[in-house]
Amino acid sequence: MPPHGTMVIMMNWTYALTQHILVPKTECKLIIVGENADGQPFCLETRVFLQEAGLDFFSVHVYFELANPLDKLEQISFIEFSFQDQGINYYSFVDLVQLDPGVSSCVLKLVSPQELYSYQNRRHCRKPLPPHTTATCRVIGARQRSAEETQAFKGQLLEISRSGTSMITPYRMTESLMLELSFHLPEVEAPLLLTGEVRSSTPFSSDSYRVGIEFHDVPLSSLNLIDTYCEQTSS
Repeated sequence: MPPHGTMVIMMNWTYALTQHILVPKTECKLIIVGENADGQPFCLETRVFLQEAGLDFFSVHVYFELANPLDKLEQISFIEFSFQDQGINYYSFVDLVQLDPGVSSCVLKLVSPQELYSYQNRRHCRKPLPPHTTATCRVIGARQRSAEETQAFKGQLLEISRSGTSMITPYRMTESLMLELSFHLPEVEAPLLLTGEVRSSTPFSSDSYRVGIEFHDVPLSSLNLIDTYCEQTSS
């Protein structure tokens, strides 16, 4: 369920086809989340081009200059498909039917979704957290929609507010991924367990990334704890 103050926009897949919003060579985007052969989180955000689209299935072309990035993928947790129409991004989870690799590209055949969604959210100011504030994280979906949980990983939290947080992690996270985070606020014995959406992901060093996260569906008790911490930090 989207948080209070969030506007939900929907588009029917059949409408997108009949109105010629989705036609061959339309530029779209895929986010593929899973695990590699070593059991580490796999996350790929890539531009794709629509090859063909029908009511039941559609196909996209993935182009690459060097090695096929999907060669590292061992297990898929979920795939998100998205495209833009009149300045609005629409997206939905889709299932993979078939993958046909080539020399410089591959074709993915996917199950057509019934509906596509878009959200708009609010943001708030954040306050710094003490050094070495660590969160245990899992990717649990994309754009406020849940999917199978993936391997847990660690992130170092930098700051927090009732609307979100930011952290440093060795794993690249793409925008719109939904994360589950478990962590302790200073002087609070019980851990907080929150969900949030990745809003930004930028290189922090040669082997780490800074990730901005917007919280969703925060329990009132957790909001009160975060507000208390931010007020104490401000004073």
